[in-house]
Amino acid sequence: MNKFKIILVVFFIGLLSTNSWAQQDAMYSQYMFNPLAINPAYAGSRGAISGVLLHRNQWVGMRGAPKTNSLAIHSPIKGKKFGLGLNLLSETIGPTKNGTILGTYAYHLDLGKGKLSFGLRGGFYSTILRNDILNYTNNTEKETGTIKTSTPNFDFGSYYHTDKFYAGFSVNHLGRPKLENGKSKLVLNTHYMVFVGKAFVLNKNFVLKPSGMIKYTNGAPLNYDLNASVLIKKVFWIGASFRSSLSKKAKTIANGGKSKENSLIFITEFNITPSFRIGYSYDLNLGTIKNYNSGSHEIFLGTDLHSKRKKSISPRYL
Repeated sequence: MNKFKIILVVFFIGLLSTNSWAQQDAMYSQYMFNPLAINPAYAGSRGAISGVLLHRNQWVGMRGAPKTNSLAIHSPIKGKKFGLGLNLLSETIGPTKNGTILGTYAYHLDLGKGKLSFGLRGGFYSTILRNDILNYTNNTEKETGTIKTSTPNFDFGSYYHTDKFYAGFSVNHLGRPKLENGKSKLVLNTHYMVFVGKAFVLNKNFVLKPSGMIKYTNGAPLNYDLNASVLIKKVFWIGASFRSSLSKKAKTIANGGKSKENSLIFITEFNITPSFRIGYSYDLNLGTIKNYNSGSHEIFLGTDLHSKRKKSISPRYL
């Protein structure tokens, strides 16, 4: 089985519905440092104009593997209880190129020692399929040219946080929007995500932050991601995650259902200044797919532009 066929088996069958032909949601290893990418209720929660520019190169060395570029910007509105955000994404996977542009509105409420937020995100999801680079087993079904189509898309999220604890829930692709063009059809299945984390201040130089996320979509098993990170001297984050992400259907086809495609992820973030940070992660595959790639790389640049009147900036644990 060549590399391109493995992508189709593991990725398209494992993550998509029967009639889909593109990855639905981008995968992020550093979601804990970029929560707006997965939850619209996070918009405005950092108390600053905040932005994250991210690039992900997945399954390096494998033909047609996903490459993702995303930009997330958000800010609270001064004197108001709401925040606004913007998400842009461009992703290439094999013969497809996906893009999204989404605007976010989040409303914040004081609740106990923390804040509870609700967010609604809306915009457009578009995809382009190049039929000319596909291999058809039945030439009578072969299509030519490029297929372009788009659809409105809406997401919802809730988010609660204190200085050292956070928890969130989000629902992406409300109403299961559909993209159809010719014989090709893509249904954006509703994705449910729950994530939680807490910072433990061990002393002035060390902060421990365990976190986790569970993802579910119809037709696939629960996927989970467990992480533990340490902040050293308020400057350097280092941590590791364990991810389980392969559906039973893909396992059965790819390897007779005998193994699970798990990943071990190494994560770092460096706070260059109180306003600028850079992060990097490396995904090490532990299952059979490790024989066909050299892992996945993800890098991001983040900024928090605080008001000039703010005399001091507390370290961001969340």
